[in-house]
Amino acid sequence: MTATGEHREAVGATARGYAWWGRRRSVALDVGLALLSALECGWEGVDFARDAALPVPVGVVFGLVAGAVLVVRRRWPIAVVLVAIATAPADMGFLMGLVGLYTLAASEVPRRITVVLAGMSFAGSFIVTYVRMRQSVADQADFGPGDGYVPLISLFMSLGLTAPPVLLGLYIGARRRLMESLRERADSLEQELSLLADRAEERAEWARTEERHRIAREMHDVVAHRVSLMVVHAAALQAVALKDPAKAVRNAALVGDMGRQALTELR
Repeated sequence: MTATGEHREAVGATARGYAWWGRRRSVALDVGLALLSALECGWEGVDFARDAALPVPVGVVFGLVAGAVLVVRRRWPIAVVLVAIATAPADMGFLMGLVGLYTLAASEVPRRITVVLAGMSFAGSFIVTYVRMRQSVADQADFGPGDGYVPLISLFMSLGLTAPPVLLGLYIGARRRLMESLRERADSLEQELSLLADRAEERAEWARTEERHRIAREMHDVVAHRVSLMVVHAAALQAVALKDPAKAVRNAALVGDMGRQALTELR
């Protein structure tokens, strides 16, 4: 299941060798967090090996491997949280648990799964904290507070380890989805504006074409009328040229005027 909203960016970056990461900065961040988590778990694995009567190298290797799981937090956040829950009884995976819960809450994982895993993490932290504190209190015979002190402190510590990363992850995830929605709406509006601009250009071109056709029709009618009159007067000029030279001169001048008017209107 895809871990975060950056998966879409990761599609283009996969061809460049970034696997499921969208940017080089994401790779550096996850590798750095995984390294810190591995060092933390490896350090805590020393005490785990002593408590479990195991060789220290075994506990260190176990911690290094468990902490390095944080590198796949964007791809498999559920697996990271499950590993953090599983290593909680060994008193390791503090950073892995915080980052894993944050990534899980900010991802596209269904909310019911997030709630279940967050509840499991809270329950595991509460039980481990309660048991450790009871053992510590039992070693101190002169411890003053009453019996309700240990459960109350365990509750607050468990909430402090679970609620902040989950709430922050939910906020970041909602903000990311909102930005993606706004970006998609902006792209949609840009496409609609481009389509409207194309349609407006088409309508303007159609209006220009229609205007040219109208002007062409008017020019045709006017010139055709003038040419028709010129033909009529030319025929009359031919008929009266020999009988009435004065009238022929007037008709010739009239034909010339009509031709000049036609040229002027044509311009």
